[in-house]
Amino acid sequence: MLEYLLATDDDDFLGPVRSDRCPDVLQPRGWGAVPVAGDGHYRIAVEGMEIEFAWEMPGLQVTVHGTSDEPRVEELVATIARQVGTELAVRVQVIPL
Repeated sequence: MLEYLLATDDDDFLGPVRSDRCPDVLQPRGWGAVPVAGDGHYRIAVEGMEIEFAWEMPGLQVTVHGTSDEPRVEELVATIARQVGTELAVRVQVIPL
């Protein structure tokens, strides 16, 4: 399991994304992700992994289940971070937990 926090680079609270926008914002474009049921505020399956999203102070916690390929996961999380930043019009940083 790998965990990350998506946060603004200026310590403001990040988010949340409106629930009706989650499929467009939290599913990384071009990765073939699909929503699945489970824990968290939103959850997707992609490339044999399940990714759980939970809005926390100060941002979005991203928990990746079912992988040990850290470089691939970091690429995926960076894609999601860019989409969140675009949606919320903020600069987003990825913090490994």
